[in-house]
Amino acid sequence: MTAVLTVLGPDGPVQQPVEQPVLRADDLGVLRGESVFETMRIAAGRPAFVDAHLQRLARSAERLAIDLPPGVEGLVDGYGFPDGVLRIVCTKGGTAYALATPVPEETIRGRQHGVRAITLTLGVPAGLRPQAPWLLGGVKATSYAVNMATLRHAHDEGADDAIWLSTDGEVLEAPTSTVAWVQDGVLVTPPAGEVAVLPGTTVAVALGLLTTPYEIRRGSAEELRAADEVLMLSSVRGVAPVVELDGRVLGTGPLTARLRDAFEAELLR
Repeated sequence: MTAVLTVLGPDGPVQQPVEQPVLRADDLGVLRGESVFETMRIAAGRPAFVDAHLQRLARSAERLAIDLPPGVEGLVDGYGFPDGVLRIVCTKGGTAYALATPVPEETIRGRQHGVRAITLTLGVPAGLRPQAPWLLGGVKATSYAVNMATLRHAHDEGADDAIWLSTDGEVLEAPTSTVAWVQDGVLVTPPAGEVAVLPGTTVAVALGLLTTPYEIRRGSAEELRAADEVLMLSSVRGVAPVVELDGRVLGTGPLTARLRDAFEAELLR
């Protein structure tokens, strides 16, 4: 099984060939990038943490004035991948579909062996986007051109991923992940609302699995670079150690390794 496409029609979800067209040429999701999406991990044949993802999808849709079609929750059913990716997309043109695929090998390697990252500026102060909702901080829209350009630049620099910093030197997020770090045994991650980053579903689960202290607070680039451990958390890659940051070798720390194992076990519950 390589890919499964399900389209939400008038009578409910219908599977169709992946090569069959889904979007109209005049769909605002294509013309203007006005679409929202969610990416879920499929573990043991079922999507994980569905309620949290659907709630975030609804919040993103509200910010873009997109009316989610009735029955969109039905798009999460009917996939048998043992370890897969489920992407649900809803456009302003009224199209809703889900694409299920296996987890890429590169993603699995990042989960198991870690990623090398560099810090890059997002070009805005940390406090700007919460005061400017039209900048769509914290919204999971399909307008991911900046995210992908960031990753391409990181790859050109010999890294696997990037961590965005504000112009005033605060830690924000990664292009497709939440960022956290460990100092003196305490895990720290930025407050999504205060710096307008995407509220991570994976970090929310991970914090509930921690048996050690954690803090949700703002942090500086200097603090991040001096951390004992740095990690990235996302739905498909899970808890991935940052084994190198801006050329400094970190390896996989003990807290990150324990949290990664706990999260993978939680997926199967």
